[in-house]
Amino acid sequence: MSRPWRYPREYLRLVSIVTSFAAILTPLDSTIVSVSLPAIARGSHANYLETIWVPVGYLASLSAFLLLFGRLGDVRGRKRVFTVGFLIFTVGTIMCALSVNGLELDAWRAVQGLGAAMILSNSGAIITEAYPPWERGKAFGYWTLAVYTGTTVGPVVGGAITSFRYIAGVPSWRWVFLVTVPLAALGYALSQAYLKESERVDEPVDVLGGLLAAAGIWLTLMGLTVGAFEGWSPEYLSLLAAGLALISAFAVRESRLGPRALLDLRLFRSVPFSAGNLAALLNYAGYFFVPFFLSYYMIEVLGIGPIYVSLALLSLSLAMVVLSPVSGRLSDRVGARPLATAGMAIIAVGLALLMQLGLRASLQDITWRAVLLGIGMGLFSSPNTASVMGAAPRDRLSVASGTLNLMRFAGQSLSLALASALAASYIPRGVLATIFTGLPAAQAASAVSFVRGLRAIYMVMIWLVVAGAVASAIRGRS
Repeated sequence: MSRPWRYPREYLRLVSIVTSFAAILTPLDSTIVSVSLPAIARGSHANYLETIWVPVGYLASLSAFLLLFGRLGDVRGRKRVFTVGFLIFTVGTIMCALSVNGLELDAWRAVQGLGAAMILSNSGAIITEAYPPWERGKAFGYWTLAVYTGTTVGPVVGGAITSFRYIAGVPSWRWVFLVTVPLAALGYALSQAYLKESERVDEPVDVLGGLLAAAGIWLTLMGLTVGAFEGWSPEYLSLLAAGLALISAFAVRESRLGPRALLDLRLFRSVPFSAGNLAALLNYAGYFFVPFFLSYYMIEVLGIGPIYVSLALLSLSLAMVVLSPVSGRLSDRVGARPLATAGMAIIAVGLALLMQLGLRASLQDITWRAVLLGIGMGLFSSPNTASVMGAAPRDRLSVASGTLNLMRFAGQSLSLALASALAASYIPRGVLATIFTGLPAAQAASAVSFVRGLRAIYMVMIWLVVAGAVASAIRGRS
């Protein structure tokens, strides 16, 4: 016999359905381009930097505006921000498919990320407000399953689509974006029709702080990627310095705002909270680049078809999906520290094993290494999340969740930006153009240079993951 609650069962089902659309879409549009990026670069005639910013632009917008739109939802109404996010996401997705060059595509990917930030930042709060406390765990279980679904099917869908040159007379790379439009449009229609508006809070929103954070993240990532490729001239160094200065100004501002802050820095006084967030930032920074650069290695160097590449990446996601709930339950018994730390150690080993791959490798050689990375992520993710959330006060759980999401997406953005900067430093520009944009060149020499540069990238990322493992190990017994 169920206990009484202010919302009927039918409404709770609708909340789960609508938020599941959000949970699927936001990671799907991040991972769907991992395998299809070579086809997108060729089809849109994008250069190296424009190609890199197809995924980076999306993630940069998502991470830059996550905190601001989460707070805006609390104050102005979560349904309003959530539904507008779906609308912006839909428009951005359509315009991505209609883009005529790489620069235009990057701009619309940033718009997509803006919509995704509005959607994702309010999904958890909508679930928390709608569901009774005794059913929230189940509701978030469905939501997490939807997140994993989007993460898992993205590379497969992208690989399947770009296995064809044209679909219905339209270049296949455009369908990589068009395929998600019906899902986004349906999410908008359902949320607009059925979601109830949240109670509004009569408090100011730190818009200036949000803009400082957004500008800081964007300038830092732009300075890092453009400077490494074009050369570290004073103007690009100043771009990077300005970004870091704005992020520092944001941190100083937030430290003075107390409860009104978008990022509550007081939470970082807890060692488990600060260590877990740092571990998440470093882990994603050291890992997330792998599907994108591994796809180029498999397609351009080894000549493996996109659909088979997607299957190798699918094995990585499935290992993570299968192991995450198991490690989550196990962390309740043994604590998060040993599992999360072991997971990051396994990821470091997986990256080291990827360094062994050369000009010849089979699909099986790559797949079992990908599975190892997935095992490491599966061991790390759930225990680390449980540790961070367990270290936060009950009245700051939403802020804690937003902070951890920020670390995750900022780490993903940094991973791609740093990997692309390292690639530009270790790989000749002509080779980058050959591999990333499909321009004609001496294929054998290009492949050798690319593999050599990829190994250097792996080495740097291993140290990032190892540093994250150290941060995880000092979190205490949580």
